[in-house]
Amino acid sequence: MASSFSDTALNLLLSCAKAIEDGDLKRADACLHYILILADKRPYSYQTIVVKYFADALVRRAYGLHPASSYFAFPVDPAPYYHYNSCRINGVIKKVIGYALMGNRRLHLIDFSIPYYYRFQNSVLRTLPNFFGYPLSVRVSYILPPFLKEYVDLSRQMEFLTKDAVNVKLEDELKVVYGNSLAEVDECEIDFKRRRDDEMVVVYYKFKLEKLVRDAKAMERELVRLKEINPTIVIMLDFYSNHTHSNFLTCFKDSLQYSLKTVDYWAELHHNLGCKYGWECNIEAGEVEFH
Repeated sequence: MASSFSDTALNLLLSCAKAIEDGDLKRADACLHYILILADKRPYSYQTIVVKYFADALVRRAYGLHPASSYFAFPVDPAPYYHYNSCRINGVIKKVIGYALMGNRRLHLIDFSIPYYYRFQNSVLRTLPNFFGYPLSVRVSYILPPFLKEYVDLSRQMEFLTKDAVNVKLEDELKVVYGNSLAEVDECEIDFKRRRDDEMVVVYYKFKLEKLVRDAKAMERELVRLKEINPTIVIMLDFYSNHTHSNFLTCFKDSLQYSLKTVDYWAELHHNLGCKYGWECNIEAGEVEFH
C-alpha cells in the first residue's frame, strides 16, 4: 500500500530533524532535497504549505538563520476546534469572572483575542455577567500584533464586538492599539490605572503565552508590566502549550503531526463551507520557530 503524502512528508521531515540534531548537515540537506521534490508535486495543497513551512524552520535551525522577529504568520490556525468549543470555554471564563466580580461593579478588560469573523463570533464580551438585571459597566482595550494592521478590518471587528456586548454598558468606545505584548504598549495608549476602587482588571491572553515564553527577556518585561497593572485575573488560552517539550525532536514531531492533521480538517471544512474563513483567521495564528 502506497504511503500518503502526509506520511511521506512526516517521515522525511523527522529524518531531517534527526540529522540536524546529530550534526549531519549533509544528510539533512539530502532529506530537504527530497522534501522539496515531494512538495513541488502538490504545489497548491494545504499540506504542502505546512510541509514547506516546517522545512524552512529546519533550515533556519540548521544554519542559525533566525528572523529578526518571531512574530510572523504560521499557515495553520492554532486551534480550529476552539471555534466549536468557544461556548464551553467562555462558560468557564464567565464563572471565573463572575466569582471575582463580587464587590466590584466595573471592569476593564484587556483583550488579545481579536480578530473575530462572522461565522464564529462568541467573543469574551458575551461571557460578562450582569447584576440583578443591571448591566455591568465595562471598558475594553484590544491589543493586536502590529503586522495585523493591514489585514484586520477594524470597523467590521467593532461591529461584531459591539453586538456581543449584550449584558454590559460600554463606558467608552472599544479601544484598539498595536503591540505584541502588554510591555510594548505605551501607557499613553491605554490607561492601565483603575478609575475607581470598585473596578476590576482582567487580562485575557489568547494564543500569546507560547510566543512570550520563547523570549526570556520579553517574558520578564511582560511580568514587570503585569505587576504594575496588578490585574484581578489573568486568563491564558494557548493550544500550542502542549507542543513545548524540552526535547526538540519530540516537540517537532508533535507540532508537525498536529499541523498536518489540522490542515486536513480545514481543507474539509473549506470544501463543505465553500468559504475563505480558514485562511483569513490564520493571519494571527502563531508560529513554530525551532531554535
